[in-house]
Amino acid sequence: MLHSKRLHLRALEPSDADFLYEVENDHEAWRYSDTIAPLSRKVLREYALTYDADPFSAGQLRLIISEEGNNNLVGIVDLYDVSSRHLRAFIGIYICTDFRKKGYADETIRLVEEYAHNTLHLHQLGAKIDASHTQAVNLFRDLGYKLIGTFEEWLSTPDGHFTDMLIMTKKLS
Repeated sequence: MLHSKRLHLRALEPSDADFLYEVENDHEAWRYSDTIAPLSRKVLREYALTYDADPFSAGQLRLIISEEGNNNLVGIVDLYDVSSRHLRAFIGIYICTDFRKKGYADETIRLVEEYAHNTLHLHQLGAKIDASHTQAVNLFRDLGYKLIGTFEEWLSTPDGHFTDMLIMTKKLS
């Protein structure tokens, strides 16, 4: 269920700490998250060692995206703010530079949606997207996510300005 012909989604392993270090310290992606400072390998190793993979108790699920067959690491996908009460979660995705614009994000999100619906029995997924990140907006729109709200000037940009944050959701049933 967590794989396709091209991709495999798997649980986070302690050996992924160095990959996490690369992803979490990609300062170009920080503007799309709340990250404001680099994370150390030590912190990320401890995180990987103590990671709780139960999305309902931990409130999140982090999966490593790899190519099926050769295990090249493609990126990371997260379900976060997972609610067992309301059967919903937000989805976040990071695709490594060498794998962008090749359909991996689309394919990963479809796999996560299938897992969220069939295994976790979630009713709905949402995405919080920087309005200026047109690739992400188009990706989620093309996958059937609907714009349900806008937080005006919610996110600061590297040049000291502000941009809107869009909330997009999709019912899984």
